Amino acid sequence: MPKKLPFDTIAEFIHSLGERGKTAKALDINPRTLTTRLENPGTFTLAELQRVAEYGHTDLMTVTLLAEHQMKNPIEPPAPALGRPARQH
Repeated sequence: MPKKLPFDTIAEFIHSLGERGKTAKALDINPRTLTTRLENPGTFTLAELQRVAEYGHTDLMTVTLLAEHQMKNPIEPPAPALGRPARQH
């Protein structure tokens, strides 16, 4: 059963994980690639979704449902927030 998160989309979830460059590095993808994925979550690979789930301490089903919701209800992804505090692990 998927976890209930306070986000409707994968873009919002990833945005909550911290500074975008550090998140991209943790996901082992280029920051520009991450931006593309946030704008069009249908471009995520299964391996990338799994890394998002692991980095965000959730499960693959939850992340997949967030991506699916965003694909059905497109949004403008949150802009990178300069000076946002780093996420504590």
